[in-house]
Amino acid sequence: MYVWIRNERGEVRMNDKPIPPVIQIVGYSNTGKTTLITRLIPLLSEEGWKVGTVKRHAGELELDEPGKDTWRHRESGADRVAITARNQTAVIFSRPLGLDELLEHHRGMDLVLVEGFKGASYPKLLMAGEEADLSLIRELTNVRGVVSPVPLEGKGIEVPQYFRDDTDGVAEVVKRLAGLKK
Repeated sequence: MYVWIRNERGEVRMNDKPIPPVIQIVGYSNTGKTTLITRLIPLLSEEGWKVGTVKRHAGELELDEPGKDTWRHRESGADRVAITARNQTAVIFSRPLGLDELLEHHRGMDLVLVEGFKGASYPKLLMAGEEADLSLIRELTNVRGVVSPVPLEGKGIEVPQYFRDDTDGVAEVVKRLAGLKK
């Protein structure tokens, strides 16, 4: 049962479910972050876990088509525009949201896989396509493992290494980091 409350700012919020565990998949561009996530989702979903995702896009993003109704709503000054159809719903905010704000919308999920947001403090798996990518280990917080297509032993890695093509093994690591048990 959902319980809705109005907070001190007048916002109505659902308070019955906590924000789910978050595992970040981080790394430089073209290291396989999206590929790994799209392989993990069906494995975790087949086990009955409800998986949400958040993706950080580095550039500009336009989801709406200029001239269409929701675009016109936003251009008229709406801070938030929602559109729903038979197959999906989209809510467009007229500003960028931080990761914690985005996670509020994932209540009720068992796990959220986050692609990017390197500066956040959630547990991370670092995608390393090559040895040079390992420099991120020293720059990031809470790195719990490195996922790579090639062995990187002897490279000064102080966290466990997992092979990119061992999706089942990486899924087990994600479940362990998230505290998921069945």
